[in-house]
Amino acid sequence: MGVCLSSKWGSAWTWTTHAGGAAPCLRFETVRGTAGEVLDLRQAALEASAEPVAHDWVLPPWVSRWEQEGVRGLCLEDCVRVVDTGEPVSVVLRITREGMEARFRAVGMKALDAFVLWLLPDDTDDAQALREALEREREARHRAEGALEHATARLTREALDGNARHLALERLTEEAEFRERFIGILGHDLRNPLNAIALSARALAQRTLPAAQQQQCAQRIEASAARMGAMISDILDLTRARLAGGIPLHLGTVSLAIVCRMVVEELSAAHPDRHITLDVEGASEGFWDADRMAQVLSNLVGNALEHGAEDTPVRLKCIAVNGEQVLEVHNTGTPIPPQQLETLFDPFRQVGTAPGKGHRRGAGGLGLGLFIVKQIVQAHGGAVCVSSSEAEGTTFTVKMPRDARQSQEPAPLGVRHRV
Repeated sequence: MGVCLSSKWGSAWTWTTHAGGAAPCLRFETVRGTAGEVLDLRQAALEASAEPVAHDWVLPPWVSRWEQEGVRGLCLEDCVRVVDTGEPVSVVLRITREGMEARFRAVGMKALDAFVLWLLPDDTDDAQALREALEREREARHRAEGALEHATARLTREALDGNARHLALERLTEEAEFRERFIGILGHDLRNPLNAIALSARALAQRTLPAAQQQQCAQRIEASAARMGAMISDILDLTRARLAGGIPLHLGTVSLAIVCRMVVEELSAAHPDRHITLDVEGASEGFWDADRMAQVLSNLVGNALEHGAEDTPVRLKCIAVNGEQVLEVHNTGTPIPPQQLETLFDPFRQVGTAPGKGHRRGAGGLGLGLFIVKQIVQAHGGAVCVSSSEAEGTTFTVKMPRDARQSQEPAPLGVRHRV
């Protein structure tokens, strides 16, 4: 008589013989403790052919109660060992009830996290067939585990590929938005001052304007050309930051207090109706790029003048703190919307406006000022941040090491040191 195992679980796994019929089969679920150890096994399902055994011989549903209720030959420890190691067990199971005893050849095996028990008549002596069936079951389990590992690896690769595609799509979307905004700059922002220059030049060419109007046209041409020059400089800085690994620096010994005073004087002359205060605390000498730091200060103070309350001063502080140089630019007035603070230093963003919505542009006009500020400060090894509220006003804070050469070692391409 031959025997075989079926690896499909329906109501229960089945053990069949060539003599016909299915051997009784029972399935027990593991009951685990908080540390994951198996505390007991509880009967969860049984094949129809096992119902008479469970009913007639009153097989306890909890394996831990078998021995005290007359079930011998297989204890809880044996079943737990099968679940933990995956190695099957074959024993003679004896069930005693009311002076009568039933003997079964019991074969226990692990099925996922459960314990499966087949009950064969004890006169089954086809040991070779039993060993072959167990070996086939082990091979089937190993194949199933291999297939599971393969499927898990495939799903992991697919998930990683999906993440890579998502990141690539995000980059492509960002590049598309960047190109669209860049084209908008060329088509709109640069065209406005160019048109002003063309109209003023055409008016001067007629040679019929009074002297005062000719002077106005000349001033308009000069201002528009300066505005275009500033825009082109910003575009070049943007290109350097994105493609050349950062904005280049010309480092040298600098008194930041002198740079601050120079910027305050220039902006005070350009805004005679506004008040700018400067406070210098401690040393202000260090190794920086003077022109780039003037660009940072001019941008931050200019923004404060443009967006701050006109009846209160803009305050600039230059402070030495624990080996660092700190710059603070503060203004009162309408705070920056909270939803814009996270992207304020991104390119093509403007204070107090939403991108893409017909907003008024400032003197620079491109929304690159704060992005360039951040790039310059980072090139010096520093950081810039902003806080803004109705009660406290708006404060931009720059923190830098006193010697920017420390952040240039090894110096990246494009960074030159002034000697």
